[in-house]
Amino acid sequence: MSLNDYKYVGLVGCYTKEGQADPFEGSHGGVPHDRSLIGEGVIAIGVDYDGRLVYLNDGAPIITAKELQNPSYLTILENVETVEGGVGVCVVSELEKGMWQPFKLSSSSNDHVRAKPAGAPMKSGGEYPCHITSARVVGFDGESRATSLLFICNYGEDEGVLSIFSSQDFESAFKPEAKFMFGDGSKADLNRQQCSHAHSTSIASTCDPYSPVDICVADLGSDAIVQFSIKSGRVRETGRLAAPQGSGPRSLMFNPKHNHLAIVSLEMTGEVWLIRKRSHDGCLEGLGSPVSILPSDWPSPDMTESQFNLGRWASDALWSEDGKYVYAAARLHDSISVFELKYRVEKYRDDAVVAEGLELVQRISTQGRTPRCLCMSECGQFLLVAHQHSHDVSSFERN
Repeated sequence: MSLNDYKYVGLVGCYTKEGQADPFEGSHGGVPHDRSLIGEGVIAIGVDYDGRLVYLNDGAPIITAKELQNPSYLTILENVETVEGGVGVCVVSELEKGMWQPFKLSSSSNDHVRAKPAGAPMKSGGEYPCHITSARVVGFDGESRATSLLFICNYGEDEGVLSIFSSQDFESAFKPEAKFMFGDGSKADLNRQQCSHAHSTSIASTCDPYSPVDICVADLGSDAIVQFSIKSGRVRETGRLAAPQGSGPRSLMFNPKHNHLAIVSLEMTGEVWLIRKRSHDGCLEGLGSPVSILPSDWPSPDMTESQFNLGRWASDALWSEDGKYVYAAARLHDSISVFELKYRVEKYRDDAVVAEGLELVQRISTQGRTPRCLCMSECGQFLLVAHQHSHDVSSFERN
């Protein structure tokens, strides 16, 4: 098939070493799985118009482990096409000596996807970089041109770190802009929260490219969501929302239609939490209590999964493109829970949509082991699930 026959072409990161990103590795020898299944690098996949998946390049990695080990997470730079054609992509190397590297993507005459280094590997500013995302910001350098910003969360052995890099265009080198250390953890769980662990960054969407950019970092180690504002080349912390003790915030996504609302995945309690940004001061606040993504009677005490934090090991959570539903993945249970946003509309409020809670409408198997990352297609028709331990990707159609 030609690349033009696919509705989407995607990239999938992976771990190229055994026993990675498993908090139970030291205490329990890791979650049981086929340990011979490890990745070879970043893989390109095609998604056809029915949601079926195909490995491109005959399954060969476009970025190999020899080039970059543990390329666990990546971001495609928005609105950046290179001079030579193609698209820019930046990939982290999730190792103790954290690194990341930019690549140029292109397609060849035989419809293969290619990746070419666009620069040498750079230090990520911390240990175990586990998440990278990007944004185009107008006026960051004090001028009217757009700047590409990279946000890298370093999970950290002793402290979580957020590192920010910038570049005027993909042909010029990236430079470090800011670095934030998150300090001690909440110590609610002495095995996992002795120190901070920056796990992911979310960018609050705005309709005005000239307004300040707000970002939020989920800090699993300190049980907090940390807010930052970016304006005129300056990055400053603007607030913190305390999550429930021992919950371990892992990811956060703002609602694509109602951008004062966001969903937080709480890894260590196996829950999702609806929060909002207040209109009068921009600070975050929780909306009610977190909601479990697991069946109330699971796991039973005799099940193997109960040995691992009583089966609680949430991963990703995201909104549907229409902002009406939340999809949340549970590792160990290997399922996705679907929640409907319940809300009312009040005409005379700045944030007219007032959230009232989440209602469970479906729970479905992910058809794999250890769902780590979810991705919604731009059209909202397909949900893709990347599995860490079965080393595959599942595709679901929404209706």
